[in-house]
Amino acid sequence: MPTLSRMSRPSTSYSRLPCLDRLISTGKKRELWFLVEGKPTRFSIREFAIVTGLVCTCKPFLGLEEKLKLKARIRDECFKGATQIKVDDIQKAFRSLCDKEEGGKKKKAEKEKDLATDRVKIALLYFLEGVLLGADPKRNVSTFHMSMVDDLDMFNSYPWGTVVYDTTVDSLGGKDMAKKYRERLRKPPHKQLPDVKETYTLYGFPFAF
Repeated sequence: MPTLSRMSRPSTSYSRLPCLDRLISTGKKRELWFLVEGKPTRFSIREFAIVTGLVCTCKPFLGLEEKLKLKARIRDECFKGATQIKVDDIQKAFRSLCDKEEGGKKKKAEKEKDLATDRVKIALLYFLEGVLLGADPKRNVSTFHMSMVDDLDMFNSYPWGTVVYDTTVDSLGGKDMAKKYRERLRKPPHKQLPDVKETYTLYGFPFAF
């Protein structure tokens, strides 16, 4: 079974985005519409939920009682209190936890349980930030997500599918992205630089398309 330290992030940089060729403007903020064989075709959060299997319900309002549960323990213990943590740092933290042996007066079974739980939390954080949200390896990790993962019940019940969908739509459906892509395609071959390969970086989970 591959470990997190051996996993490679799926590429989110593309030189060709056929879906943008068919993207049409509808004015709807949370839906993408494409022209497929002459017919408008919708891709909404409903289709995203079907394809990915993620929970895509409304994001709950975190009241004061729940906010008080958000802790900085993961940041303080696994990242030495750093204020800026990158996706790459999560992998390093996971490898460190795998090599770590708990000290102190705790019983051996308790030590192993605590370590195993922290490994799961770091793995979940990496999967969310590096895979589902497609964050750049050098981009800062959300402190909110880092706090959430320290409460597994809260983290696992949160509708991350909605967060991932919104990020994906904002990335793929941005006017600048579509405009830039279409302008490049309209360039005549003699005006395109042969040694320059233009790429487009998408965030979220574009693999759902």
